[in-house]
This record gives sequence, C-alpha cells and structure tokens, in this order.
Amino acid sequence: EEIAAWLQERHEVVSEKNVWAFWNSGFKTMPAWSQRNVINWVRRLGPDWTVHVLDTVPDSETNVRHFLDDMETVLPKAFNEGTMDGPTVGQHQADLVRLPLIYQHGGIWMDVGMILFRHVEDICWNAITDPTSPYEVGGFTMQLRPGVESMMNSFIAARKGNLFIKRWHDIFATVWGEQTNAYAPSFHKHPLLRPIPLPKLTAEQLNAPEATVSMAFLGDYLTQVQCFERLRKVIEPAEFGFNGPEYYAAHVLLLPSMSEMYYLQGVSSWQGPKEFALLSAKSTSDGDDISLREEASRVVDHMLANTATMKLSHAPPGEVPFLADIWSR
Repeated sequence: EEIAAWLQERHEVVSEKNVWAFWNSGFKTMPAWSQRNVINWVRRLGPDWTVHVLDTVPDSETNVRHFLDDMETVLPKAFNEGTMDGPTVGQHQADLVRLPLIYQHGGIWMDVGMILFRHVEDICWNAITDPTSPYEVGGFTMQLRPGVESMMNSFIAARKGNLFIKRWHDIFATVWGEQTNAYAPSFHKHPLLRPIPLPKLTAEQLNAPEATVSMAFLGDYLTQVQCFERLRKVIEPAEFGFNGPEYYAAHVLLLPSMSEMYYLQGVSSWQGPKEFALLSAKSTSDGDDISLREEASRVVDHMLANTATMKLSHAPPGEVPFLADIWSR
C-alpha cells in the first residue's frame, strides 16, 4: 500500500535512472496484476531508480504534462486536445509519450504488463552508460516477418538526448499528423511507411490453423515499431551524417524476446489458458495433475534463472485469449 501510494505522487527527475510507464486513466484503475508488476519494479530496482507511472487524468500529480516540455510541438494535435479515438487510445497515447520522455530525461520505458526478473542495470543499462561500450539504445527483438527481427517498443532504454530516439519519435509524430487514430486512414499507407512491409505472423505464431487477425490492423497498431524499421534503414546525405543501418548494427543492444521476454508464450504456443494453468498450479497440492505441477516447476525455475522479464500482452482481436486477458478479467 505504501509503494502504491508513493507511485501516485509526483517525483522530481533527479537523474537518468528513471523507469517510465503509462496508464491513461491512472495507477488506481490498472488491473491488480499490473499494479503488482509495477510495485515489484520499485522493490527490485531500489532507491537509486525512480519509477514514474504517468497518466492523462486532469489535476493528477502524475499527469504526463508535468514531465514533458513543449508538448504542443512534440506531440500530435489529437493527444494535446484529447480527441484521440478508435479501439486503442490508451495504447497509442503510451506510444506517443514513451520516446519524448526518454529523450528529455533518459531512462527506460517498460509496459506495465512486464514482470521484471533481473535488474535493468544488468539487462542493458550498465552497457549503455559504460563509456567504453558502443551501445546507446537497448531493447528486445521479435520476428514479425519471416527471417526479420524487429525491435519491439515495450522496453526501450537510452540516455538523455539520444538523437536516434528523437528521430524515431519525429517519424512517428509525422505519421500521426492531424489524425485522431491509426486506422482511418491506415497509418501503414502513409508515404513514410509504405516502403515497410506489414507484419506477417505465421499460423504457428498465432496458435491458429490460419492467421485470422488482420495484418493491416496489426501493422497500424504497431506503427511505432514500423517507424523504427523505417529509421534503421535511413541513410541521410553525408552532411547530415546519420546512417541507420550502421547505427543499428553498432549501437543498439538487442535481446531475443522469445528467450528473454516471451519464454512462457513459447512453451505454451501462446495459449493463455495453458499459461494460466501453469502459473496457477500448486507445488504441493494433491488436487493438481502431477505432470502439470512438474511442468510448472520447470517453466518457472527456468524463467527465474534464465530470463530478463515476462511480458504479457493482450491477444489480437478474434484470437485465443492471452494470459493478460484472463488475468485482467
């Protein structure tokens, strides 16, 4: 209760050791399992790090407006005027603030659906802040198209003033323009993103006989990831000096998400009900199936010993519910 109350207070930014998160209607309205995630970040990271869970609630101490300068120019009109609409307002509000927060203050963005098993300094921050290290940005990759690994936006680490982060946000904000949502017209048809292929998830990835989720919808939902793909391919004229492929190869520290973030989903083939059963199994209960208890022990022991995080996402529309959907219900 003390940590939950502390998270709902405004805390001054005193260093680059910040963890940024967002829930548009405020910490108190988050699902209980997500609240526990964030509370445990505070416990694990200790007093050297400050966890900020921001929102858009009027008069809130943790309103994002207290932490971002020049919002009228940094964020699109729909965010500033509160006119965003469509099925993913909260998610896209979070997308719009995560990069400016990192650029202006430094630190790490984490989605509230992330359970943290290792300290963020061990995951990537020490490498990013080491003056002898080439790394400047840290994150996790996932295969969104066969043979192509894309950096996801659920965990982003960088120091204050990183120009790659600024460029990434500039593309994203430009794609938003005057629109109020990502889907009408579709962001993937914007001139900046037309060269970037849509995601192409396999039936195996979606745990279905065939992929039923619209890849156009998924591409629009993941517009910020698509903007990253655009940026890492950009080669500017020599006088500007930015070379996306070279920067990506030399300065971005990437961890494989299926072994470091989505291990549970790999074990279950993205079946939320199976994940629920595994994590609900009692280690000493006579009522549970012995094989289920043994598998649950193997999975949990492996995650705690060998993975950085467990990220729980919501299922695409029309797909089998993920664990996040079940826990939220």
